[in-house]
Amino acid sequence: MKERGFVLVNALVIVAALTAVAVFLLSRAETGRVRLLAGIEAEQLALNLDAYEAWAVTLLARDGDPVRDHLGEDWANAAADLPLARGRVAGQITDMQGLFNLNWLADPDNLLARDAFDRLLARIGVPSNAGTAIRDLLRPGGPENRDAYLRLDPPLDPVGGSLLMRDQLRAIPGLSPQVLARLTPYITVIPGDSRLNVNTASEVILAAFLPDLPAATLNRIVTERDREPFASVEDFMTAAGLARPEQEQDTEGGDDPDPAILSGDRVAVGSEWFRADLTAQLNGRSAERSTVLRRGPPPTRPEIAWRVSRRP
Repeated sequence: MKERGFVLVNALVIVAALTAVAVFLLSRAETGRVRLLAGIEAEQLALNLDAYEAWAVTLLARDGDPVRDHLGEDWANAAADLPLARGRVAGQITDMQGLFNLNWLADPDNLLARDAFDRLLARIGVPSNAGTAIRDLLRPGGPENRDAYLRLDPPLDPVGGSLLMRDQLRAIPGLSPQVLARLTPYITVIPGDSRLNVNTASEVILAAFLPDLPAATLNRIVTERDREPFASVEDFMTAAGLARPEQEQDTEGGDDPDPAILSGDRVAVGSEWFRADLTAQLNGRSAERSTVLRRGPPPTRPEIAWRVSRRP
């Protein structure tokens, strides 16, 4: 009788042990399945972003007007929200040359950009000390006073000069997220030799560069431009009252143009730099991507300069 009880206890112990092993193996299998599914969905999200990115390249490549870029074109109205199997993808294409290029501030001789930036900040309600901090980051050699940067964790030692991307502004000590959010819709970061596209620049941006133009006149220019975009820089300069008489342009030895006043060599009616901001969703998961595209003259296709993808 005792031997039977002993055997029964052993059997129960063995069953319990096998049950524990089975539960452990099933748990690991479920964890592996979940991880595999997450990996598959992450890959599908990336493919969905790739698809919209390819569509953005196609829209820019098939632009029917090789001279002008304006807000009436297909690429500017591609804020699509496309349903996909078990999810969706959405995006928007922005002309980066219609924004204020912070890298203009890296040139200490660019008085026009400096003054226009101050006027832009005033118009959108950003404190002037934020503008000073941004200019200090961009000045050749970096900020003169680096104490605030060295107190960061980890400490930073800015080298100054042009920025690579707008997110670098987050490293500026004391620049609040609220101020950055207010400034972000109006600024960009592209090569410093870029020109402002007057066919896509907002009235706020144009006003920063045209301080002497009455608000009513500027509003009329923007309204007419949205109806019929400028065909040439000369057309815009004439509309803004900045065109120089032909005889004055041809006169040798005349006064040089004021570097603090907008001139024709600072603006354009077309663009080569664009940004696609994309969002993909799948089964409750999401992913985002910002892609910068550079479009050369026809027949070259737009090229991807860089992209940043984010997954929560």
